[in-house]
Amino acid sequence: MMLPLALALITALAIAALLMPLLRRRFEPTRRLDHDLAIYKDQLAEVERERAANHLSESEAKAARVEIERRILAAAAADDAASVPVPQRRRFLPTAIAILVPLAALGIYFQVGHPELPSQPFAERPKPPEPKVADAAPMEMVRRLRERIEKDPKDIEAHLGLGRAQLAIGRVKEAVSAFRAAQQIAPDRADVLSSLGEALTFESDGVVTQPARETFAAALARDPKNPGARFYLGLADAQAGDAASALKRWLDLEAESPDGAPWLETLAREIARVATQAGIDPKTIRPDRKDRKPSGMTQPSSDDVKRLEQLPPEQRDQQIRAMVDRLAERLKETPGDVEGWRRLARARSVLGEHDKAAEAYATADKLKPDDPEILAAWAEVRLRRDDAGIKALSPETVAVLRRLEKVRPDNGLALFFLAQADEAAGDKPSAIRRLRRLRDLMPTDAAARVAIEKRLQVLESK
Repeated sequence: MMLPLALALITALAIAALLMPLLRRRFEPTRRLDHDLAIYKDQLAEVERERAANHLSESEAKAARVEIERRILAAAAADDAASVPVPQRRRFLPTAIAILVPLAALGIYFQVGHPELPSQPFAERPKPPEPKVADAAPMEMVRRLRERIEKDPKDIEAHLGLGRAQLAIGRVKEAVSAFRAAQQIAPDRADVLSSLGEALTFESDGVVTQPARETFAAALARDPKNPGARFYLGLADAQAGDAASALKRWLDLEAESPDGAPWLETLAREIARVATQAGIDPKTIRPDRKDRKPSGMTQPSSDDVKRLEQLPPEQRDQQIRAMVDRLAERLKETPGDVEGWRRLARARSVLGEHDKAAEAYATADKLKPDDPEILAAWAEVRLRRDDAGIKALSPETVAVLRRLEKVRPDNGLALFFLAQADEAAGDKPSAIRRLRRLRDLMPTDAAARVAIEKRLQVLESK
C-alpha cells in the first residue's frame, strides 16, 4: 500500500508544479534575445549535420556558420529586452495536464516500471541504432587531432585545428581550452590570440567580454592588420554604445581588405546596421568609401539541400564538385582574393584532389608569401600528394617544408619530414640536428619521443 500512496503523492506534487505557473494571471515576459539564440543554435547544429552528411562542402558550411554567427552577434548587440508574446488562451491547458499526465505516467509505469514485472536480460533489450559514418565525421576529426597532440603536445597547428573543430560542433568550452593550450605554446602569435578571443566571445553568447577584448587587443598589438581582432574590437565598441568608434574600425578594415575577402559581406551588413541605429552616415567617417562586389559562393537554399538529399551519392558528389568548380571560376574574375584561394584549396583537399589543392595553395602563397598557415596547409597537401612515408618526397614538397621551417622553426611537420629527406639524401648531420630539435620539443614521456630516440641512436651509431 505504501508504494502506490507514494507514487500518487509524487504525481500530485509534479502536477502542482506544472499547474502553478499556468494558473497565474500574468506571465513574465521573456527576452527576445533568449528566443533568438535558441533558433540560431538550432540552425548551427543543422549546418553541422548537413556538412557531416556531405550535403555541404567545408567552405559552404563555414560561410553558413559565419552568417548565423553574424546574426547571433547582431541579436546580442541589438538586444533591448524585447518580449516574446505569450499566448493567453490557456483555459483548457491546466485541465488537460491534470488528466493526461497521470494517465501517461500510469501507462508507462504499468508497462515498464512495475516492480512485479519479470526482468529483461540485457542481451534481449532493444539496441540503439548504430551511428552513421557521416554523423561521426566531425568527431573523427577531433580524435585525429587529439592523437596528433598526444604524439606532439607542442604541435600548435593541431591545437588550433582542434579548437576550430570543437567550435564547429558547438563545444565552445573545449575550443577555449584548445586555443589556450595553443597560446601557451606560442603566446605571441596574433592568429592564436584572435582565435581564443573569438571562442571567448562565443562562450558569452556573442558578447565581447573584457577578457575577450583584452585578447583581441593583444592580437592587434602583434599584428595591426589582423582582420578578426579588428572586427571584434569594433563589435565590442558597438556593444558598449560607441557606434562612431565601431564604424571607424570597420570602415578602415573594409578599405584595407582585398576584393573578395570572405568577411567583407558580413562587415558591410554590420556597418549598415550600426550606422542606421546610430543615425551616422558612413561617408562622414570615410568619404572615400567604395562600393564592393559581393564575394563568396552562392549558398544553397533549403530546397537545394532537400534536392541534394534525394540524389544518389554519385550525383550528390557531382553537385558538390560543381559548387567548388563555380568558386574556381569566380576566382578567375578576382584572382587577388587570397582567402578565396585558401577556401578553394581546402575544398579540393576535402574532395581528395590534392594536385588541384596544391595549385590553389601555390596561388595563395604568391599573393601572401611566407604566411605560416598557408605554408603549413600547403605542405600537408603536398605530403599527401607524395604519399609521404611510402615514397620519397618531391623537390617541390621539400622546398615548401624548408620555407615552413624558416618561418616556424619549431613546426613538427617540417622538422620530421625534412629529417627524413636529409637521411634519404645522405645528409646525416642535418637529419640528426632536426631530429634532436624535434625530440627536445616533446615531453619526456611522449611515445613519439621514444621512436625518435631510437632513430637517433641508429643514425648516430653510423
